[in-house]
Amino acid sequence: MRTLKPVLAAAAFSAAAVGVMIPAGSASADPVAARTEVRDVSAQELNCDETKARYGSTGKVYMYNGTNCAGSAMCKDYNNDSNYASGGSCTGSDNNATSSVLNLGWNTSGPDDVRLYTKTGYNGDNIGCVFRGTAWHDVGAAHGWKDNTASSHRWESC
Repeated sequence: MRTLKPVLAAAAFSAAAVGVMIPAGSASADPVAARTEVRDVSAQELNCDETKARYGSTGKVYMYNGTNCAGSAMCKDYNNDSNYASGGSCTGSDNNATSSVLNLGWNTSGPDDVRLYTKTGYNGDNIGCVFRGTAWHDVGAAHGWKDNTASSHRWESC
């Protein structure tokens, strides 16, 4: 029995050492938590197509006040947002201010498309769905909607 104790002690020490090498919480089954490790796009000089070409998939959807993704994105979100007027990544003046949208989202276990709604709580009219890797350069002109009507968005499969 005595010769077994050092072996067991060594095995316990090895297991503890491995536990130290693997950060707690590094693996997550939560797709939302997995999306939090994304790059941010803040390239003000780029239009929608140039931003997509430069940054590929960042994990977020970007809403712009100007057409063709002009200026900085007013709202950048990797999550659902049920009310642009408060809470979430889109807040206050972002409500009813979207003129263009760029979806650079990705999700390993869920939908990659983003559906926009005219009312909070994913209610009102369904403005449409922005597929992963695509942009709406002018929400009003391209989709028959008046610009600046989006009040909520949700990640869905379109």
